[in-house]
Amino acid sequence: MTLPASSSLLLPAGATLRFLASRRRGPGAYLEAHEDEPTMEALRWAAEITALLSGEPVTPAPFVGECRRAGGTFAMTAAGSEPSRAAGYYAVRALVLTGRRGEVPGPLPRWFAGEVATPGLPATVDIDEMFYVLRALEQLDALGLLGPEVSRSLIGFVRSCRTGDGGYAGAPGGPPDTEHTYCAVCSLSLLGEPLGASASRATAAWLRSRFATPSGLATLTAEDDAPSLAATYWGFRAGEVLDAAVWTDRLAPAVSALARPGGGFGAHEDATLWESYCALRVLTRLAATGGATTADAGAAADAGAAADAGAAADGAGR
Repeated sequence: MTLPASSSLLLPAGATLRFLASRRRGPGAYLEAHEDEPTMEALRWAAEITALLSGEPVTPAPFVGECRRAGGTFAMTAAGSEPSRAAGYYAVRALVLTGRRGEVPGPLPRWFAGEVATPGLPATVDIDEMFYVLRALEQLDALGLLGPEVSRSLIGFVRSCRTGDGGYAGAPGGPPDTEHTYCAVCSLSLLGEPLGASASRATAAWLRSRFATPSGLATLTAEDDAPSLAATYWGFRAGEVLDAAVWTDRLAPAVSALARPGGGFGAHEDATLWESYCALRVLTRLAATGGATTADAGAAADAGAAADAGAAADGAGR
């Protein structure tokens, strides 16, 4: 998706693509800032950023092949021995974004489904780990592998993570935060049980309180006084899925101000691939909706996201 030439929220595309190129260590191999080896996660962010800015297409191979393990699973690094849900999802996302969906290993969808295929099991994993599985299956048109009983179990688990103020924790009984609230509302949508009107309003209100900061960026929790690009992205996307603009008119300038001189975005001195994706995703959506900050405009933003991506949770940070 490219920005219209008339947009008032212009992105520093050239500088960001140069920053992205500086993190490349070979075909498919990208190094996140402050890390010492390429990861599947960094490849995923590179593919996302390229897709947003319409830069030169990312080539996942041979790195994605170096991270492949037995049974069609993926490890996070070429040297890593253990497959993970996160690495598997990042591989799927990178391959889908670069037009290589046919290269996803055939056994991988059933492996993902097997990670949550026992009713009751989801309560033993964090809600974002469950979200990796759902997102991967959604990307592969394989959510039906879960079956009704497992889907009901997953829905029950997500609902048990809701707190009285409308936010969601990573597991039942924990404190709510922006990240897990995003994972929760997207997961329920993917499972065909989106929040009802009353619950949606309460969650949107909780999210709005996270954006009630001097800068307009969101915080992770109610107790946190340090807004971040990550929390901003999670809160913003959750609001879109809920058809509610939970941000303020301070958001666009606050995010834009975090563009680094050398390209990319970051809350500190150095830009990171992850924060660059968060910033670009938010600015791109704001540009597409004219910087909407009303509930009606938030609904329009969600409709635009669905049209662009084909699913309420597409482009999910997690």
